[in-house]
Amino acid sequence: MRMIQVLGTSSGSGKTTIAMALCRIFSRKGYRVAPFKAVNMSLNSVIVDGEYEIARAQWLQAKAAGAVPSRLMNPILLKPEGMGSSQVIFFGKSIGKKTIEEYYDFIMREGRKAIREAIDALSEDYDVIVAEGAGSPAEINLTDRDLANTYVSSIYGTPSILVGDIERGGVFASLYGTISLMPRSDLVKWMVINKMRGDKSMLYSGIKKIEKITGKKVLGVVPYYEMKLPGEDSFDYQHPRSVDSKIAVVRYPFMENYSDLDPLIYTDTGYNYITAENADDLSDADTIVLPGSKNVFADLEYMRRAGIDKIIERNVGRARIIGICGGYQMLGRTITMGDTVVRGLGLLNAETHYEDVKTTRSVRFRVRNSIGDGSWEEGYEIHYGKVVNTGDEPMNETSYGVEGNVDPKTMVFGTNIHGILGSRSIFRLITGKDIGDPDQYLISEIDRFADIVSASISIDDLFKYVEGRQV
Repeated sequence: MRMIQVLGTSSGSGKTTIAMALCRIFSRKGYRVAPFKAVNMSLNSVIVDGEYEIARAQWLQAKAAGAVPSRLMNPILLKPEGMGSSQVIFFGKSIGKKTIEEYYDFIMREGRKAIREAIDALSEDYDVIVAEGAGSPAEINLTDRDLANTYVSSIYGTPSILVGDIERGGVFASLYGTISLMPRSDLVKWMVINKMRGDKSMLYSGIKKIEKITGKKVLGVVPYYEMKLPGEDSFDYQHPRSVDSKIAVVRYPFMENYSDLDPLIYTDTGYNYITAENADDLSDADTIVLPGSKNVFADLEYMRRAGIDKIIERNVGRARIIGICGGYQMLGRTITMGDTVVRGLGLLNAETHYEDVKTTRSVRFRVRNSIGDGSWEEGYEIHYGKVVNTGDEPMNETSYGVEGNVDPKTMVFGTNIHGILGSRSIFRLITGKDIGDPDQYLISEIDRFADIVSASISIDDLFKYVEGRQV
């Protein structure tokens, strides 16, 4: 079994994209490649075969590898819910909300066995596993509970790459400090300096010194590259305002499934975030999007405190308003959980009733109402609440029946389907343009970055290991 783990000196160092590039590079050479991340914390998830839920980052890496995304590729996924608790997804299915203490108790009992089982199962079907770490492997306060980093490499003594982000500054100190503090630093065989702007020759003297004092080889320096690909979490969606865009996205505190916005990014359509600080900008938008929410009650309260709800109401009939998943629930009349009933924005005739069973499923759908009639496309649902349409037109026809709400007079739409902004008919409605082929775009962008990485590092060192020529 051949596995290479990509570790980082910090969150945001580029582990996800470097791992993605390696998946593509090995795959293009004819290897059967599987991505892997033992533990991921992200609100950006997707549904894969078997109606299992994994982080979208591993889904994208699987696409780069030419592999079918699987729950084995991300056995543990944490979705933060605030107040020190997270929903835990274990092998693709939710096992409910746990506090930090409850989660650590669970992972110490079940985590090691699950991670090893996933790696063993993947190794039966794939030649190479490209594993990604999480955060930093040198968090010395968490060493005994960190199963996402060097624990993965230590199972079979497989090598790892440590990625340092030069854009943050102090890259050599970060690499040296991480190696000095992390457990099993002997398993780090290589280092990569990522996100270099300017002349990389300025680093050569430092590279020689860091190689000498650590005994690790620097494979190369990867230049900074502005990618337009699905991000791993909210950190990847903190982009500057798009002053020319007429699409406004309400960014409440518990916003999730940021990847619903990807079609607006990779088509250069752009969008503007709306928070309490710039709520009046809603009046300049042609389309207002209420995205998914991990805590609908808290996010509704946030909008009301900020006056965002009143500004949205004033723009009803002027701007298109689209609610997705939690945003759809907010547009309805009421949201009920047990004995608690909360008033929604009341812009759609819909009622939400929360249930203990989580809906996670792929869905074939087409937009079909008096405003639009589209072709069949693919999306997915991830939600606890069940939304009942109490009088509006359905928005979509799906493989499970009609779904969603639309008020054609006020142009207010609501749906549970993630991926709806990438629907050809909805994208044309809000932009006046055709979206093209999203898959073709993703693959071309993956290939472009894989070419950059391949040209920037000593890739032959990795092939020697994969081919069994050296460790």
